[in-house]
Amino acid sequence: MKKNTILLKKPTKNEDSKIDSMYIENKIVITYPKDFGTIEKWFHQRIGGPEIIKRPLDQYTTLIWELCDGNNSVKDIIDIFDSKFGEEVAPAATRVQVFLEKLLELNLIMLK
Repeated sequence: MKKNTILLKKPTKNEDSKIDSMYIENKIVITYPKDFGTIEKWFHQRIGGPEIIKRPLDQYTTLIWELCDGNNSVKDIIDIFDSKFGEEVAPAATRVQVFLEKLLELNLIMLK
């Protein structure tokens, strides 16, 4: 996909009911079920462990998560992120891209 095409896409949270997010101390914590591989599932059945992953976000990734509402394009998110945090997050485009890629990889968001 071309860079300009991606910049116009609008990230939106996956509406799967198993994915949740909540504020804890003004930051988001995303929870979702762990996707066990074959070996992990075998170990989990024998020794147990959590089945839900809790992914706490920092102030920067909390803002990006909040902006993934289907109304803001990737470009909008970069611009808002950069205007709010400035030099703290330079280069803003790279930081937003890395986090959005991780959210996509985890199937927590979709690009529309």
